[in-house]
Order: sequence, then C-alpha cells, then structure tokens
Amino acid sequence: MIPYPHPHNEQHHNDNINHWWAYETNRYLQDRLRNLVIRANWNKRIICRIHLTTNDLEIHQHRFEGFISQLENIDKQLKTIAMQYNEQRMKQLKTIFTKIKNYEN
Repeated sequence: MIPYPHPHNEQHHNDNINHWWAYETNRYLQDRLRNLVIRANWNKRIICRIHLTTNDLEIHQHRFEGFISQLENIDKQLKTIAMQYNEQRMKQLKTIFTKIKNYEN
C-alpha cells in the first residue's frame, strides 16, 4: 500500500485544483461580462428614445467610459486564465461600446 500523500496523487490533486480555479474564475468573469453587455444594451435602448441634453450626454459618455474600463479589465483577466478567451469578440465589444459612448447609434 502506498502511503498518502503520494507525490503522484498530490500532483493530480494540484492539477484538479488549478483546473477548478480556472473554471470558476472563467465562469465569474463570463457572468460579469454578460451583465456588462446587458447594462450597455439597456442604456443604449434608453438613449435611443430620448434627446440628450449636454449634461446628459456627458453623464452618458462617463458611464460608457466606465463600461469600457470594466470590459478591458475583464479582457485582461480572461486572457490571463486563457480559458474560452475570444480576442475578436472582446475587440468587437469594445468597438460597440465606443460607438455607443460617442452616441453613434
């Protein structure tokens, strides 16, 4: 009988923990990304229906600067864990957010 902890078992256990951590982190980041896109779409639908004053436009642009900043943060973290990372999708989202920020909808 092999006494515990056997080095092979320990390595297998560490690999499982690393995989679990990457999976949970990816799931958390994907949820954050999904919520960010939902908030951006909601804001876009609202601004399409109303005429913005100068002050409203400034608030809108500041809000979308925050969205873009959050998107870049999520992008960086997803790239780090390299699990289900799609660089083209992230660039496309940033382009869309920038267009909405600049009121090009």
